[in-house]
Amino acid sequence: MKNKIIGIIPARYNSSRFLGKLLYKIGSKTLLEHTYLNAKKCLLFDELYVATEDAAIEKIVKDFNGKSIMTKICSNGTHRIIEALKNNPQLQKSDIIVNIQGDHPKILPNTINETINILLNDREAVASTAVTKIGFDIAQSKNIVKCTLDKNQNALYFSRSLIPFSKKPESIDYFYHIGLYAYKRTFLSKLDGLEDTNLQKIEDLEQLKILEHGYKMKVAIVDDMPYGVDVLEDVKKVEKVLCQ
Repeated sequence: MKNKIIGIIPARYNSSRFLGKLLYKIGSKTLLEHTYLNAKKCLLFDELYVATEDAAIEKIVKDFNGKSIMTKICSNGTHRIIEALKNNPQLQKSDIIVNIQGDHPKILPNTINETINILLNDREAVASTAVTKIGFDIAQSKNIVKCTLDKNQNALYFSRSLIPFSKKPESIDYFYHIGLYAYKRTFLSKLDGLEDTNLQKIEDLEQLKILEHGYKMKVAIVDDMPYGVDVLEDVKKVEKVLCQ
């Protein structure tokens, strides 16, 4: 039987570093619409939704003929997806739910595919994500989240620090964590009940909660360095790619 796979873009208006960034126009489309249309290129999705608590975002999604789900105010994207799952029967029939960041409008469809497939091929794993190789020049930034993984492509740790440590840091490859997650739907209700963990709080990385509670997360290694919009200055870089 075919697995039912649903993509969800958690979207909020009150971004702390760039207020209303998902509604910022890049060319003729908002950042959110660019992200939505790009995600639709992934042919594994049975449905694609934007989940939000904001009426202005809901209207924009309706204007570009997308599908939206309203939620209450949530602390992060994963929490928003869990709330959407609780209150929408159509999501409860899914097997895999994919969390796509609304401010990453150019993630390659193959990156999404690989993230889904590596999870489907491991019965014990509960979630998956994606990484791409980077050099020391990029990895040394504390704004870049790095990942270490074992020989079977299971996540070992995520950090903003330079991991792994090396006496010759410029001579090794590092793995940049792409903010994309696929979850087995049955795990999301368990995740909702898990207590926050020590390393999760220290690093301020919510995916560490999964690892600290002893669950397995798969990691797809892809050739993709997606452009993200965190602050207004990032728009110019993304604009060059989206409006070629």
